[in-house]
Amino acid sequence: MSTAWVLPGGSTFGAVQAGLVSALFEVESPPDMLIGTSAGALNSAWLAADPTPRGAERLREIWRTMRRGDVFPVEPMRILAGKLGLSDHLMSNRGLAGWLHRTLPFRRLDQAEVPLTVTATDLESGEATYFTSGPALPALVASCAIPGVFPPVEIGGRRFVDGGPAAFMPISRAVEQGAERVYVLPCGGTRPLDSAEFEQLPPDKGVGGSIPAVNGAALSAAMYAASELDMQLNAARCELYVLPAPKVDRLSPYSFKHSAALIDWAWRTAAEWLPRARPVPAEPVDIAGVARTARRGVETA
Repeated sequence: MSTAWVLPGGSTFGAVQAGLVSALFEVESPPDMLIGTSAGALNSAWLAADPTPRGAERLREIWRTMRRGDVFPVEPMRILAGKLGLSDHLMSNRGLAGWLHRTLPFRRLDQAEVPLTVTATDLESGEATYFTSGPALPALVASCAIPGVFPPVEIGGRRFVDGGPAAFMPISRAVEQGAERVYVLPCGGTRPLDSAEFEQLPPDKGVGGSIPAVNGAALSAAMYAASELDMQLNAARCELYVLPAPKVDRLSPYSFKHSAALIDWAWRTAAEWLPRARPVPAEPVDIAGVARTARRGVETA
């Protein structure tokens, strides 16, 4: 049975996927294909170079040593220009590109050990674009180009931004590529983080009152709605599983402070869940792949 691992985006919460990958390798064979968006594209690329438990260990180490300055450099004048409308982004992508150049074990997508697909959004058409060959660096930087935060990336005369708006959870793409079983490894989900491992969590205040906070929440709602529909449509076309992921709304998407704790939480939680995992039903579901009619009876602790 051809198996795909689909890794959605999630900024610094990509650490969750490092834990989920480790749990999957304890019970499953290596994937036949990897499809990633944004942070999930980075994880997919690193894993595609060594799709083994050893590669999962390397992925955990990458996330444990990652620092904000590697990806999100603070440049006051650039941020000011963006806030004044003099620029289309707040941060340079040079740090991300340089860091990827140092850590990626291959230079072309088609050099990966298993087929790798990187998603991005065409800024002009709004359509999803899937990179499967060619230079790895521009495709990955484009897939991570959070709109407004990083600049669009030009590839072949077209401008691309983060894959999330057009292909946040590209399950349909996996099925179109022949996947009969699909595991989705989210960066965030519905399970609470009430644990001593996550000390000094701020109180849950809901959506903030700033323009970026409201815009971000609206974009997330749109991506989740599209993903829920994609799950419902594809549950009848493949054996579909969505691994458990934590509710991360009380953590900063620009901080790596909790990476180690997120890895451990995800690894432990997924290892407990996998032996009793059930496929996503072909009916309306939430972002965790749970039938909405059964939501009240599901234990999330």
